[in-house]
Amino acid sequence: MDRRQVLTLMAATAVTVSATGVRALAQAGSGTITFGQSTSILTLDPAHGAFTGYPAGYEAALCLYDRLLDFDASMAIVPQLAESYEMAPDLMSCELKLRPGVTFHDGTPCDAAAVKLNIERMMDAERNPTNRPLWDPVAGAETPDERTVVIRLKAPFAQLPNTLAHGSGAIVSPAALEKHGEDGFRQNPVGAGPYKLDSFAAGQTLTLTAFEDYWGGKPGAEAVVFRFIAEPATRISALATGSVDVIDSVPVQLVEQLAANDDIAIIRQPGLRPIGLALNLTRAPLQDLKVRQALNHAVPVETIAERVFFGFAKAPDSPLAFDTVGHAAIGTIPHDPEAARALLAEAGYEPGSDGIMQKDGERLSLTMFAPEGLFPGDIAVAEIVAASLAQIGVEARISKIERGAYWDQLRQNAEGLGWDMAMFGFNPSNGSGLYHLESLFRSNADDTARPDVWNIARYSNPEVDRQLDRANSEPEAADRDAALAEAQQLIWADAPYLWLQINENVTATRKRVAGVEVLPIVFTSLRNAAL
Repeated sequence: MDRRQVLTLMAATAVTVSATGVRALAQAGSGTITFGQSTSILTLDPAHGAFTGYPAGYEAALCLYDRLLDFDASMAIVPQLAESYEMAPDLMSCELKLRPGVTFHDGTPCDAAAVKLNIERMMDAERNPTNRPLWDPVAGAETPDERTVVIRLKAPFAQLPNTLAHGSGAIVSPAALEKHGEDGFRQNPVGAGPYKLDSFAAGQTLTLTAFEDYWGGKPGAEAVVFRFIAEPATRISALATGSVDVIDSVPVQLVEQLAANDDIAIIRQPGLRPIGLALNLTRAPLQDLKVRQALNHAVPVETIAERVFFGFAKAPDSPLAFDTVGHAAIGTIPHDPEAARALLAEAGYEPGSDGIMQKDGERLSLTMFAPEGLFPGDIAVAEIVAASLAQIGVEARISKIERGAYWDQLRQNAEGLGWDMAMFGFNPSNGSGLYHLESLFRSNADDTARPDVWNIARYSNPEVDRQLDRANSEPEAADRDAALAEAQQLIWADAPYLWLQINENVTATRKRVAGVEVLPIVFTSLRNAAL
């Protein structure tokens, strides 16, 4: 069986599955489900910032919009608005067949013309400045008939199905765009998903109500309410008293206490987001591989996973998380302070009068940026890292950054960078390890400017770039995985990060709610939830 036949069979199988209900909506129910979110929803447009803030906006979008393709609970790609799809053997195009009779919440048709407009909108880097590795390869869309869309690519791009299933692939109503304009749409969203907009107070509360004409059947609740509750203790109290039905980002040290409540269920899912400290490779000390290796040997990452996160995390063995498509186990980095000191000595460092290593009269003193409440245990982990580095004679000064300002602090031009090490975790929200590696480790076009995507470390290795190109263009999955494995090996050896941990995503619900899903890509989805 050749590759075209395999893809056709996969598409046909997907159609068969979708006909019986891919991740079928729970049985139609009544009442309201309230979600106490750890982050706020500011906008609801897949373009212009992609559902700010993160991940709350994406979680709302999963209820409000449909995409051409979807991920199931294990991140396999399945049909949604498209009944079937087929990639060309040369990976230069994809043909999709749309479901008949689908309408947006405003009653207008969700047909090939609407999809074409959406594809072209996401191609436009001015309207859609984020998620560029997902959309830059797209050359255009054609509509042979009202139910067929052909997406053309600039170069072979094996990840296109992942792009179409990504949150930024949400299909919006062209009529609503025309009515509200590019600026107005983000507060007045209209999609084709199971729930439609009722009211929206940006940064506070979003209320969605059931879309009675949804092609997949009536949703499992009359309404879904998203409430921003920043403090974990307040979210937990709201869940315990029943004023909310679902909360995300449950502090792992409180899981046992919550699980003892007979009315509460815990959902845990291994995540795809490795947390680490990006090392600013424009700084002279960090340009030395031995220094970077020493920093990694100094930190007890296994202890952090076990004691800080009570076993709800693991130390990484690769730049990718364990369950990411394309992950290859490279090997763990042992906690070995003696080896770290030896590496610093080989790099020309010796203890100064204050115990801090120095070279040519310069102390090995590093500024570490860490957000407060953005990543699991961020400040606690930063403090352990600083203490561990101090034991090998490296001074790490923690600078706590407010979570709302943190992303901009990371993506400055080289002159504007105020950090030597910065805590960061990339979530490959299209389920692709290739997207992850390209976003963080593909060479920037200009390392003095803002990074092209999220290569904030200013890492560059031409052979890594070559392997990423290969992974994008190989027709066979095994060959793509081999290229990714080679890239991971090279990146791991170059140590552009101080690798830390991969956390589980932990959500808690009232047991009266069924069908809540916690995806490996951070998001808690109420799309299929019911009372």
